[in-house]
Amino acid sequence: MSPEDKRRYARQTILPGIGTEGQQKLAASKVLIAGCGGLGGPVAAYLAGAGVGELTLVDGDSPAISNLHRQVFFSSDSEGTKAEALARHCLQLNPGTCVRAVNEYIGPKNIKSLVESADLVLDCTDDAITKHLINDACVLLRTPLVYAAAQAFEGYLALFPNRQSGDVHLRDLFPRPDPALPDCATTGVLPTAVGTVALLQANAALCYLLGIGEPPIDCLLTYGALNNQQHRLRIRKTYTMPITPPWTNPRPGRADLETDNFDLSAYDAVFSMLDEQREPELPEGVIRVTKRNPFGQCLEHMNANGRYLVYCNSGKLSLMLAAQLQKEGMQALSLRGGLVAFGR
Repeated sequence: MSPEDKRRYARQTILPGIGTEGQQKLAASKVLIAGCGGLGGPVAAYLAGAGVGELTLVDGDSPAISNLHRQVFFSSDSEGTKAEALARHCLQLNPGTCVRAVNEYIGPKNIKSLVESADLVLDCTDDAITKHLINDACVLLRTPLVYAAAQAFEGYLALFPNRQSGDVHLRDLFPRPDPALPDCATTGVLPTAVGTVALLQANAALCYLLGIGEPPIDCLLTYGALNNQQHRLRIRKTYTMPITPPWTNPRPGRADLETDNFDLSAYDAVFSMLDEQREPELPEGVIRVTKRNPFGQCLEHMNANGRYLVYCNSGKLSLMLAAQLQKEGMQALSLRGGLVAFGR
């Protein structure tokens, strides 16, 4: 290490189990961070500060005012994408880390090349379709993955080494994306809950890269912000279906699933995933679908020649539903950003 690096990492290399050798391990590591929001921001900053050699930050979204209560590395006037803004912060924090911003949503078209170039992947995204896509790529490419999620007052974390076929992975917890599950825009999220889970995720990554401690390998770590309790549960192997390589799967990417067009007259039918409390009165012609099988409820009103729009509060649940409907052959789109983006 250079004299400057010795000063920079002095409080880290003095720790048992790290030293100069451990610091060199970090410097040689390549980490992919998928998602640069409430989880990805702290994760990227702490890994850059710790001296991880290469960070690839992937996110096609731009900062919004509704993000700022939990995404503390942005401001209301941040320019460009979240990936660009976070990359600037990481480089200011540690110019010795190579930081690359990828201003795209992670999807079937770029997932293979991104995962192949990484020693470790951190899933900091916030929608189930993308989480399953990342998981499948990591399983097939034998790339270790640190999964994390946060909602309301709770968070979840797991580390999947993906060493060999038959290892535990995300689908053993959640076999497929569920469009009936609520998202953060519907249930809310405590900012400190997100931040704590992000630090747990960064900590798991550092321990794994350094080969120290006991990160939650093949375990689900749960965190409750209201009582500050953590539980570690061993994950059992339950998913035995073959995984289709997501880069060869003809399913559409996010750009093919979303639209900004909220002109209801442009569609043969429009479906709302919001309950009566959140949307007491539906716009004329809009059909409400409930949490009980929204996919089946939509199909009852659809045919292959029609054009359809589905929306929720934030655009996350409707994104999953639109993906399922398109897989069934329907021309369904999700309203990008949900009703929040339209001030409703």
